[in-house]
Amino acid sequence: MSNINIHFDTNLTINFNSKDIPRYIPSIFKILNLDPSTQINILFVDNNKIAELNSEFRGILEPTDILSFSPDFSGTYYGTRKFKKLNNIEFPKHSNNNKILIGDLAISLEYIKNQSENKKIIFDNEIKKLIIHGILHLNGYDHENIKDEKKMTEKQNYILNQIEN
Repeated sequence: MSNINIHFDTNLTINFNSKDIPRYIPSIFKILNLDPSTQINILFVDNNKIAELNSEFRGILEPTDILSFSPDFSGTYYGTRKFKKLNNIEFPKHSNNNKILIGDLAISLEYIKNQSENKKIIFDNEIKKLIIHGILHLNGYDHENIKDEKKMTEKQNYILNQIEN
């Protein structure tokens, strides 16, 4: 069984019921041939926190929908200087060290809420799609060029279709 750790930042004012997430993440892991004991940490935050993380770890001074933090794959830093702050991301601590950590996702519920209001996106479906997107990043997928973006989008849509059926 996969180990899915969900945490909500203390400053978050948007209510979201995350009970469905542990139901579909094991299916995503299975489709990607990941070990069933794989662990993932998901932190739901607001736009201020995601902008702070985006600035610190990517050099982009604006909010975004999702950030992926992988122990195996590094992302691109777009800023001129990188400042490291210790203990900036506070994921829940868990005692089960026998799990394989795939990585951490930080998702802005505020960003998604604003997008869903502006684009008529269904909130829960967008979170599911972003979790798939983040897990693909944690597995080395990226969208830095058109070829990679196409490959990642096709895989993301395939997984989304499989877990919704």
